[in-house]
Amino acid sequence: MESEVLYERRGAAAILTINRPERRNALSIETCHELRAGWARFEADAGALVGVVTGAGDRAFCAGYDIAEKQHGNTVGIADFAPRLETTSYVSKPVIAAVNGAAVAAGMALVEACDMVVAAEDAWFGLPEVKLGIGVAPFVQSLWTLPQHVLMELLLTGEPLTAQRAYQIGFVNRLVPRERLLEESLALAETIAQNAPLVVRASKTMLYRGVEAMGMPAAHRIAKELFVPVGQSDDAREGFRARRERRPPRWTGR
Repeated sequence: MESEVLYERRGAAAILTINRPERRNALSIETCHELRAGWARFEADAGALVGVVTGAGDRAFCAGYDIAEKQHGNTVGIADFAPRLETTSYVSKPVIAAVNGAAVAAGMALVEACDMVVAAEDAWFGLPEVKLGIGVAPFVQSLWTLPQHVLMELLLTGEPLTAQRAYQIGFVNRLVPRERLLEESLALAETIAQNAPLVVRASKTMLYRGVEAMGMPAAHRIAKELFVPVGQSDDAREGFRARRERRPPRWTGR
């Protein structure tokens, strides 16, 4: 059986590809485990100076957690698959998200966990949790990556954010035609790889440690506490039932 996360070296770049195109690269438990192993491999690979993460196929970067697993109560946390300094997937080297399509829910969280973003012009981002009645605690981290009013709109409407708009507000670093996505991502990786590695790593650490000093861990703790009852609610179960039955949800506020 083919791996759910592919690891490939291109010069000084390591490419991690979420390899579930038939499921729009949705994250299964196995995918998250393989991503975590991929980050560890990248961190230990002395010749790999920059990471690039993307999705297989042309439909999606990552459609979030696999809804089939979530309906059975199987979930993982962002720490299991995100390349952050302060999580169990510790990555000290820069990581670029090459967004080749939809980046939804946990897929958008994965993009946010990367250090830079190159997006195809037809890519888009979305946080549909409000339409499912489930918690959005992990996206308190978005306070550091998105303007507050844009984030509020995403969280409260569940409507998508186009790659063009994401580029305009600084969430995306480079916006390119789809056929040039990997080429542009690797070119950016090569530019970084040619620079002084100690400065590159120290710069990444400096920025994230600065964010930590300003309160991201506390923000995550508060957000997690707030959304515990949401995750246990009748509405959370109703959201998935309605999606499965292809009907509008009937919210009760319980």
